[in-house]
Amino acid sequence: MTKKILVTGGAGFLGSHLCERLLTDGYTVRILDSFSSGKDGNLEKILEKVELLRGSISDETVVNTACRGVDAVIHAAFPMTLRERDLNSRTVSGVLTGLFNVLKGALNNNALMVYISSIAVYGNQQYLPIDERHPLEPVLLHGALKLAGEEFCKVLTKSHDLRTVILRVADIYGPRNTRVSVPIRFLRQALKNEPITVYGDGSQSRTYTYVDDFTAAVAGVLSEPKTEGKIFNLSADRSISMYELAQLVKKVTGSNSEIKLLTGVPVEDRKLVIDNRKLKEIINFNPSIDMRQGLTLTAKWLKDNPDFYK
Repeated sequence: MTKKILVTGGAGFLGSHLCERLLTDGYTVRILDSFSSGKDGNLEKILEKVELLRGSISDETVVNTACRGVDAVIHAAFPMTLRERDLNSRTVSGVLTGLFNVLKGALNNNALMVYISSIAVYGNQQYLPIDERHPLEPVLLHGALKLAGEEFCKVLTKSHDLRTVILRVADIYGPRNTRVSVPIRFLRQALKNEPITVYGDGSQSRTYTYVDDFTAAVAGVLSEPKTEGKIFNLSADRSISMYELAQLVKKVTGSNSEIKLLTGVPVEDRKLVIDNRKLKEIINFNPSIDMRQGLTLTAKWLKDNPDFYK
């Protein structure tokens, strides 16, 4: 069993939840974060239980220090600006340089590299559900960079015996979600009794995954040697259309909000129905938080933390 884990981006949304889960499971946790989008408040409950290093993955010396003596590296660091379609070349080069530093750090310590990729590597669906054999044709820079990261992992596995697991995660949401994703936007609108604005006709769909199911899956990967060298989709069991999501948000919040279809707004007609059977077969992964439960938990957190997005 791996015992000491480095989480890059550990003060961010995914990273902080991962650290909480790893501590609960008995791991020793080290965090490396530049705090460009990570928050000190995300670590409030665990700060005294982790080793925190403040620094950038672009700094090779810092990364070498962070990787020293660890059994596994979970690479969750990724600039939030690129999720928002930023085209800053310095940010892009920082992602690739940082990734290479982390890969070398893991390799030098014979640590397992768990690379947090994204279903964005698939681009538009060519068939449904989308399994790991689906063509890789990203339509966003975010997806292209995640795919580049996967290729780095594959090449170093072949050339230097790097130990890797690649997880293509599907639209994670929940408390402390740094990005105002669609579930967060709908919940915030509903809690204020503002119109819930759905772009297009609302037929486009996503497989939203509650953050606790994400962390459970990562923990399962760490404890199962058979995952090494493989690529997995990590997602909930069912997808939901944007219109259905708006309706469900109204129900869980008891809101009087009108659901407003913005049909004049250009939208990507993507139906991201994800096949997670491969991961289930290896680690007995069973997502336990359905959409209603996840939205309810997230709505409660939003009520308790009204200033988080200010």
